[in-house]
Amino acid sequence: MSGTLRPSLWRRIGNSWRARGRKPGTVDITPDGLVFTRGRNSKRIRWEDVVRIDGGSRDSLSIDLFFVVIHARDATMTIDEFDDGFRVLEYAILERWPQVRERFIALQCGAPHQPLYETLWQR
Repeated sequence: MSGTLRPSLWRRIGNSWRARGRKPGTVDITPDGLVFTRGRNSKRIRWEDVVRIDGGSRDSLSIDLFFVVIHARDATMTIDEFDDGFRVLEYAILERWPQVRERFIALQCGAPHQPLYETLWQR
């Protein structure tokens, strides 16, 4: 058996179907945390309440979508690179937790059409 994984067409179709029609959200960085808004729902997480940060890549038919999952004491947010303000969030995470930089970039540059997910930081 070879060491490389073959992309799953069915998984890619499923990921594309789930993403279809999803409206992007907005990330706003505040001095003490962040606010994520999708539609009429907003969630706020303070930096001091963050207990874990995960990152990953979801494969679809046309692109691979990088995302971050932020776990706090009372909320969890999944924010992907198409959400407005994602790059500002990325900068804030890398500034606040510089130890995640290497794995964060490695996930973004991972093998195409291979789903990735890992914990980048945990309290």
